[in-house]
Amino acid sequence: ATRLLSRSPERQLADVRAQLTAALVDAIQGLADLLAFNQTSVQHTRLTRLNAHLIRIQAHIVRLAALNDALGGLLANLAAAGLLVVAVPLVRDGRLDGVSLAVLLLATLAGFEAVAPMPAAFQQLENNLAAARRLFEIIDATPAVQESVIVSPQPTDYSLEVEGLCFRYEANAPPALDGITFRIPSGGRVALVGASGSGKTTLVNLLLRFWEYPQGHIRLGGYELRAYRAEDVRRLIGVVAQHTHLFNGTLRENLLLARPDADEAHLWHALEMAQLAEFVRNLPEGMETWIGEQGVRLSGGERQRLAIARVLLRDTPILILDEPTANLDTLTERALWHAIETLMRGRTCLIITHRLVALEAMDEVLVLQAGRIVERGHHSELLEHDSLYRRMYRLQTALLA
Repeated sequence: ATRLLSRSPERQLADVRAQLTAALVDAIQGLADLLAFNQTSVQHTRLTRLNAHLIRIQAHIVRLAALNDALGGLLANLAAAGLLVVAVPLVRDGRLDGVSLAVLLLATLAGFEAVAPMPAAFQQLENNLAAARRLFEIIDATPAVQESVIVSPQPTDYSLEVEGLCFRYEANAPPALDGITFRIPSGGRVALVGASGSGKTTLVNLLLRFWEYPQGHIRLGGYELRAYRAEDVRRLIGVVAQHTHLFNGTLRENLLLARPDADEAHLWHALEMAQLAEFVRNLPEGMETWIGEQGVRLSGGERQRLAIARVLLRDTPILILDEPTANLDTLTERALWHAIETLMRGRTCLIITHRLVALEAMDEVLVLQAGRIVERGHHSELLEHDSLYRRMYRLQTALLA
């Protein structure tokens, strides 16, 4: 009965506690925006409501625990009283001695004392089961990519080839990618440009085997991407993303994420190539400087340079740059491209961007629109024609001017 009565409250407790924790983290991380929009009272009301709900559930659980304790005590006393009612006449008639009566009474009370923790244990069990259900929902989720490969092939080179690639997020949704075809030779550079939402980042997630592609081909080094284990694919591809995650630790710890066995010389070499070494040397604690959650103590350009240093340290033969200079000012962007040029040397590179900057050095530029490649060619060739690329380039140039 205790378990049945506790089941629903304990499940609610786990859910509401998770909601309150998420709301608190959200409020702390977005505090600056809440203050800027004068919405602190709204968030405070939301937290107060969740906290009150949590308190009500906890009070209900405490009442159940108190009821269990009271019932347990009542049953123990009733059992002792019943034993005395039966045993006292036996003692009076001489059929039971006083010592045996005391032993029986103590044994009865000891039996109830032994089972007294059971209701609390059932309550704790329901609490743990509620938390475990949330955890197992994640553990038991079907992976987006099902692997059957035990040993990955050895690529003949580090070329990337995409042929007739199609992908949609849901069965009835419009295609995010529709018939994408291109090839990057080993050591080549290709830029994929287009407006936000045109499918650029979707392609990155497919190349990194985060999602499965149902139609078309992706080949790495002459072999279908499905022939490789996902971890082997990611070992060959380095990524500088638009929003690189930086951990709440030191500069050194964030660098060692890419290569845990790197020595001091390798770390400083990567920082030099990413044009971040002088900045780090001027810090009082150097590479032991704490950068805060998401690198909050660094500027946007410094965070991106740190991401580049991390990829340099990993030294992968294939490189994907997904909006590497987004949200940076023009001067920082130009300085950062020098570090990116160093990073791209001798590597197969796919640059994904909506900012048409420094694309003259690309072997080919692909223009993506609504999941399709609508134009392709060299930067100078695309500018010679009345093309979408030319209109995008002129518009961005006018805005910068």
